Parts: sequence; structure tokens; C-alpha cells
Amino acid sequence: MTGNIIFYISVAGMLVGTIGMILSRNIIKKILSLGIVETSINTLYTGISSRKSIIPPIVNGDFSIAYADPVPQAVIITGIVISFALLCLSLVFAIIIYNKYHTMDIGTIESNFEREKE
Repeated sequence: MTGNIIFYISVAGMLVGTIGMILSRNIIKKILSLGIVETSINTLYTGISSRKSIIPPIVNGDFSIAYADPVPQAVIITGIVISFALLCLSLVFAIIIYNKYHTMDIGTIESNFEREKE
């Protein structure tokens, strides 16, 4: 039951983040929506990898117990670190764009960029 709730919340978060990235014209809102999608995907993988009747992989000598596989946990932690680095890099690029164009609106930035090309 809890796995289904986590699955539905993760899918809803992915949809909200994707819609936010598509419909928003502000760069910061797009970056935040991307963060929502990344967090939802990590939550989905965490929900999928956790199952009932398994315990964390801390071996105490009894090998008859079903232990959780540590590989998906390591992959999720790696994904969290990569998504954090992507978020930081995106925010740095947004600051650079704001310092150059003095706006966060994509339409204004595109029109200014086209004028610079000519």
C-alpha cells in the first residue's frame, strides 16, 4: 500500500515539474521545476527498490534473512549528487544570463540575443 502511494506521488511530482518546465517563461522557475522532476525520480526509484520483508544490508552473521540489495541505494545516492550538481550549475548559468541581459524572461533574452547576432 505504501509503495503505491509513493509511486503515485512520484508520478504526480514528475508531471507537475514537467508542466512547470514547459509552461514557465522564467528561467528560475524552470530550474526549480527541473529540481522537482529530479527529486520525484529519485523518490520513485527509492520506492521501487524498497520492498517488504527485507532489511538493510547490515550483515550480522545470519544469512538466512533477506537483505536489501545495496546497489540501487548507491545508484540513488549518486543520482542525488549529480542532480544537485546540475542544479547548482544551472543556477550559476542563470546568474550569468541575468548579469548580461538583466532579465529572467526567456522571450526577452531570445530577442536580445537575436539582436546581438545581427
